[in-house]
Amino acid sequence: MSLFFEKAQAFFETGKTLDVDFRLQMLESLYAWIQTHQSEIEKALFQDLSKSGFEAFMTEIGIALSEISHVKKHLKKWVQKEKVKTPISLFPAKSYKLYRPYGPVLILSPWNYPFLLAVEPLVSAIAAGNTAVVKPSLKTPHVADLLLKLALEVFPDAEVQVALGDHALADALMAEPFQFIFFTGSPRIGHHVMEIASKNLTPVVLELGGKSPCVVDESADLELSAKRIAFGKLINAGQTCVAPDFVLVQKKVQRRFEEFLVKAFKTFAPQGAETESLPSIVDDAHLNRLQNFLPSGEVLLGGSSFGKKFAPTVLSDVSWDSPVMQEEIFGPILPVLSYDSEEELLKRLNRLPRPLAFYIFSGNKRWIRRVQKELHFGGMCVNDTLMHIASSELPFGGVGNSGMGRYHGEAGFKTFSHEESVLERGTWLDLDFRYPPFTDAKKKLVQFFLK
Repeated sequence: MSLFFEKAQAFFETGKTLDVDFRLQMLESLYAWIQTHQSEIEKALFQDLSKSGFEAFMTEIGIALSEISHVKKHLKKWVQKEKVKTPISLFPAKSYKLYRPYGPVLILSPWNYPFLLAVEPLVSAIAAGNTAVVKPSLKTPHVADLLLKLALEVFPDAEVQVALGDHALADALMAEPFQFIFFTGSPRIGHHVMEIASKNLTPVVLELGGKSPCVVDESADLELSAKRIAFGKLINAGQTCVAPDFVLVQKKVQRRFEEFLVKAFKTFAPQGAETESLPSIVDDAHLNRLQNFLPSGEVLLGGSSFGKKFAPTVLSDVSWDSPVMQEEIFGPILPVLSYDSEEELLKRLNRLPRPLAFYIFSGNKRWIRRVQKELHFGGMCVNDTLMHIASSELPFGGVGNSGMGRYHGEAGFKTFSHEESVLERGTWLDLDFRYPPFTDAKKKLVQFFLK
């Protein structure tokens, strides 16, 4: 066994993490460290992804702090045993559920939000009373080094460890007998994670991605819709698992919507790829992949690159079988497709893999409710993009190809906890109808209670 797992197991066996006050103390220390080192975190995010200080705080640091605050406020309530009703057939008895930590857990975090998506699941793991090993991506080495510093300074006794290494280290860690694995990344790697985890029957949460649609109908505020979709696409240069991947706009308003979309992109990134606040694409391979999408439609805006930055790009009149529609874009390219009828649209969307996010822009309540009823998705935003993931009250996670399992707030606490069922029977009364010998009279009693 690796030293990482052995240390995590040894600390868990001390029993310290079973104490809720200890968990709160660890969360408080984590919160204080993030506040103290905010400028260092912003610098590391700029070095790895060219994120501005504003975007770094809004999309990573601030959300992490908010999540910790929420968990600290509610944790003592969440850890209480949860009473449930007891069937009369079990009288006298009481029933309840306990939320117990799994033990040592493994968190595999990605490169696109390298700080937030390491810390946020870690907060849930600590809240539930686990020890954790975090394996960050080496595509963002400055943040990875900072996470290692965080672990050593906040958790000196190895309650939380950070393991730096390549894919071989990740595979080796997954082969260890961790009690739980939490992975954020692509569906392709998600298959690999499940395959390795299955050898130890280790439960997993997979936070994946996919092509998240935006549907815009004629009743929507087209200018505001375009503005909010452009915002969602440009955050982290589109390298977001819930980024608007493509737009389906009602045909009769397509051209007007595209005009507003181009206007919004020009406002947010007036120098195109040379806009200072625009984050960079993580590496050359991803940059080349984006370039290969350009022949998929008419380029209304963008299409150029500058260094590792890719200009916000609008593709018009894109077909369903074009290259840009065959995989998650993960960049600032936004294809626009059109539709005529609701039935045609719903039939098409129901044939696609279930997305992590679904965005609908409409003033038609009937249409919104129909979409909610007939389609499947991890989460939905009505008349906005991305903002649903900023709430600790809303569970976050995918369905089908976009993942399994949910976290944020109480959902995260429960995800990293084993829900144990307990029945306590009284001893002052013991009805004998369940005991042999079985008679017709006893059978009638059983039938009375169990129906």
